[in-house]
Amino acid sequence: MKRKIQLSFAVATLALVPAAFGDDSTIGVTVGAEATFTAVSATTTLTKANTTFGAYGGTTNFTYKIRTTLSGGTGSITVLVTSFGAGGPAVGDLAYTCTSPSSGTACASSTAASTTVASPVVTFGADAHSADTGDSGTAVWTLADRTSIQIGTYSSTATFTVAAL
Repeated sequence: MKRKIQLSFAVATLALVPAAFGDDSTIGVTVGAEATFTAVSATTTLTKANTTFGAYGGTTNFTYKIRTTLSGGTGSITVLVTSFGAGGPAVGDLAYTCTSPSSGTACASSTAASTTVASPVVTFGADAHSADTGDSGTAVWTLADRTSIQIGTYSSTATFTVAAL
């Protein structure tokens, strides 16, 4: 007698599905007041027209970037000069005017240079913003030519400072 044996096979399939687990991450940033300054004209030579005892003049070009605080923010670009040296021009005879940049208020029509107190070039109020590429400005210098100045070559350093709050 023959027996029939019936075999049954069960095939189990396991589908591998990638598990997706998630979690959130919060990205935060605190953006503060900032400012940068670059003197495009690192050296400014004062020259005069062909006039006898006429004033000397020259222009310092600069660029800056600034962002001040939304409420109560302020900022400034100031300049402080050193003396010209013995026998040379007096700093009191040196003055400047400024161009009016789009992101601030330029200095008064003529501002006397000082060796003791930094004088304003540009001032900024709350929520001031320069262009992302920076804004440009100028300090246009005028130096009186006095007969008391000894013949020679004189130099002074104009130190520009930028600040933002």
